[in-house]
Amino acid sequence: MTTRIAIIGTGWVTDLHLKAIEALGNVQVAAIAGRNAGRVSELSTRAGARGYELGAVGQMLTEQTLDAVFICLPPHLHGDIEARCAEHVRGVLIEKPISCDLDVARRTAETFAKAGTLVSVAFMGRYRASVARAKQVLASEAEPVVLANGWWVDKLPPPLWWRTLAQSGGQFVEQCTHLVDLSRYLVGEISEVSAYETRGFITDVPDYTVADAAVVNVRFASGALGNFTTGCFTRDGHDSGLGIGLTVSTRSVKCAFSSWNLDLEITRRAGEVEQLASPEPDIFMLENAAFFEALRTNDPTLIRSSYPDALETLKVGVAATRSARDGKPVSLSEL
Repeated sequence: MTTRIAIIGTGWVTDLHLKAIEALGNVQVAAIAGRNAGRVSELSTRAGARGYELGAVGQMLTEQTLDAVFICLPPHLHGDIEARCAEHVRGVLIEKPISCDLDVARRTAETFAKAGTLVSVAFMGRYRASVARAKQVLASEAEPVVLANGWWVDKLPPPLWWRTLAQSGGQFVEQCTHLVDLSRYLVGEISEVSAYETRGFITDVPDYTVADAAVVNVRFASGALGNFTTGCFTRDGHDSGLGIGLTVSTRSVKCAFSSWNLDLEITRRAGEVEQLASPEPDIFMLENAAFFEALRTNDPTLIRSSYPDALETLKVGVAATRSARDGKPVSLSEL
């Protein structure tokens, strides 16, 4: 049986989802909605779908017979659209972050729970073999994790909404959230956040209101500590040698991820080194396949990032923003 879906949003990540869906088969993209009329036309023609304006999502949901919707929108556009989808479809896949507003995300969580909607949040790193291997190794250790260190330092992304704090939530919320989510997945819940931000170095970008860089310290409920360094100031992107990475360390083992692909190097106390380059040809295809199988079998355990789980990751980002603003640590229990 063919699964019929719609996609809301027309950014670069929609291209990646379309490619993955085309490769999977047995899924029909029936409709695509978005703010950019040119992109809606381009993508809907490619998919053989009907195009809709973003403001016509309600009409789309009423006219089309859909099993699921992919929501690929900037953080500030979430909330009302999720509520509409919950009324009409059985499943929703949402690109991260789920919002930049915690109250909006909480209301959405309640809406999905009341409707019984199957939701997958697209933290695709959780589906990588390297992450599964690190989780296995850390779980087999008699010793707990002591320290996690992450960094996401890259050039400024091009979308205009990204450089506006009220629309993106800033780089820690919008990009480094992947590493925060992985640290929660591997180490456990975060209980306290203390953050510093800096501004004034990027002076040549109009309407720029996000931080140039930030350092975010966290305390895990287990007692472990973590640190995340994030910045969008570099002109050279990943070629600067900064890029993307995360290390998670016990007293005897260090699991070190590098690059967007999360290639893994495991170093043990005895000097043994294990390396695993991410083998997935298309991580979006794996993530989407898990969602569609969960939808087909009504088995939410196949989804590795539920909406309530993603809400806990968002809390860390919101806490960091508040800590940097107020100049003091923030306990997640206060949020």
